[in-house]
Amino acid sequence: MPDRDIRAIFFDFGGVLLKTFDGVDHAGIEERFGLEPKSLRLMVYRDSRYLDLQVGKCTYDEWVDSVRAAMDAQVPDRAGAVLQAFFEADHPLNQDMVGLVRRLHGRYKLGIISNTIPGMEERMLERIPDLIHLFDVRIGSGDAGMAKPDPAIFLHAAQLAGVAPNQSVFTDDYHKHAEAARGVGMHAFHFTGYDQFVEDLRSIGVEA
Repeated sequence: MPDRDIRAIFFDFGGVLLKTFDGVDHAGIEERFGLEPKSLRLMVYRDSRYLDLQVGKCTYDEWVDSVRAAMDAQVPDRAGAVLQAFFEADHPLNQDMVGLVRRLHGRYKLGIISNTIPGMEERMLERIPDLIHLFDVRIGSGDAGMAKPDPAIFLHAAQLAGVAPNQSVFTDDYHKHAEAARGVGMHAFHFTGYDQFVEDLRSIGVEA
C-alpha cells in the first residue's frame, strides 16, 4: 500500500513519548500521601495557573506559587511534601515509542507538538540529549504562545516541516487534540498505546 505521500510524523510528548501524560506517577504519589485519586492532577493543572503558563502568560515561579496555594487549600498538612514529590519525580520514557521513533528517523521528518511550560528545548537537551536530534520540529506551547487544540499550532508544525497537513501524521493521548489535527487535514490518531499506533500507521501505508 502506498504511504499516501506521508512525509512527516508528529508526536505529542506526554502520554505518548512519556509513559504518562506528564511523565509523573500521579497514582503512586497519591497513594504515598493518602490523596484522593486524580487530586494531584487537579491541584497541579486545573486549580493552578497552568493554562496561563502553557501559553507563556505567566512565569514558571508564578505557576509554582499557584500550585503551592492549591495544595495549601486542599492538603495543608502535606502540601510541602506533595509539592516536593511532584517536582522531584522521574519522567520515564515509553521505550517502545522511542524504538519506533528511531526506526522512522531518516525516512520521515519527525516532530513534537506538546502543550507544555516554556523551555521545552532546554528540558529536552537535559533529559533526552541522545534523542532530541531525532526530531526535526520541536514545538512547545509555552514557547510558541499557542496550544492544542488551536488549529494554528498544527499548521505551524506542518509549515516548519515543509509539508502540507495532509502529508503528515499526528498522535496524541487526548482525543480532542487528535480531532483538531484531523480538522486541518492531518492524518491524526488518538494514542491508546504503542501497538495500536503501529497499526494506525500501517493503515495509511507507513511501515513501522
